[in-house]
Amino acid sequence: MFRGLAQRLLFLLFIGIPAALSAQLTDAGGIGAINLSGNLLYGLDWGFSQELRFNNPFSALDRSAPSVDLEYTLIRKVLKADVGYDFLYYNQTTWFEPRHRVAFALSLQQKVDPFALKLRSKIQSTWRDESRGDYKFNPKYVWRNKLEAVYTIFGSPVKPYLSEEIMCPLNTTRGFLLDMFRTEGGVRYRISESTTWQFFLRYDQEVQVKSPKAVLYGGVGWNYSF
Repeated sequence: MFRGLAQRLLFLLFIGIPAALSAQLTDAGGIGAINLSGNLLYGLDWGFSQELRFNNPFSALDRSAPSVDLEYTLIRKVLKADVGYDFLYYNQTTWFEPRHRVAFALSLQQKVDPFALKLRSKIQSTWRDESRGDYKFNPKYVWRNKLEAVYTIFGSPVKPYLSEEIMCPLNTTRGFLLDMFRTEGGVRYRISESTTWQFFLRYDQEVQVKSPKAVLYGGVGWNYSF
């Protein structure tokens, strides 16, 4: 049963690829990230990351995002729960806007040879600074669902992957709708038991909003596990 579901989800995953290839871009940029992780107790892991995102293209810092999270294994190699906090620092041309985000997620993992599949469902809440503006909805709640497929090459440190994520705001005047999807493809290269490099392309596309943005990012990440 899961194999049939996985095949249908993989079909949905690839819908974003032709959209990304055929869309007219409104911007391009780059992403750099450092990700640290380790074990606290049996079944409980911690994580810290720092991401810098550039746009216009590559000439301006768009966002800085340090984050921390705790992940607990509910069912080994199958189901995990995660809670996290992000401090977002946005460049608004003439000033920098701080935002605070908390999120809760559940992740389901399954091996379907030659793929390793991961489905993550996340609810996030983001607070904005009311002293700098008046927002109709503050905090803003968003439901995000992401499917990732990793291609496993036996004996190889290289793991190509592809993912598709949809984002749906929960508290708007228009009700529940999809307003953005994200397609990402890349490779993870493990150089030791604790260190992995990641190289990727990410395509963000807004939909059902006024003046939708379509942005392509090139990114690199360094991951270290203690």
